[in-house]
Amino acid sequence: MIQEKLTILKENDVIDETTYEDMQVALDLLKQEDIIIEEDEADTFITHLAMATSRQRKDEEQVDSVDPMIKQEIEAAPEYKKAVAIWKQLSEKINVDFPKNEDDYFYLHLVTLLQNKKEK
Repeated sequence: MIQEKLTILKENDVIDETTYEDMQVALDLLKQEDIIIEEDEADTFITHLAMATSRQRKDEEQVDSVDPMIKQEIEAAPEYKKAVAIWKQLSEKINVDFPKNEDDYFYLHLVTLLQNKKEK
């Protein structure tokens, strides 16, 4: 499903080829780090990442900040430090500088992925 979404986004010029390839790298890293087994587990995160990467590369308007209460919950989660480390690895591979408010959304997605993995 995520591959189909990425293909549709690329075919409709919502994301470019570089962003499409970056999402493949991101999926590979998530699998290597044993955060996901199946690519579709990261559907929401990868879709958001693709759109955010495209916005950043096109210098489009950024998203609003995460609600302060949600941000507190994310930062209090036991998985938060690992999420930050994973995001650091991913953002270096993608090579796009995201604003802090966007990073917080990525932490939210990664914390959720890590929590879901624990539940399995």
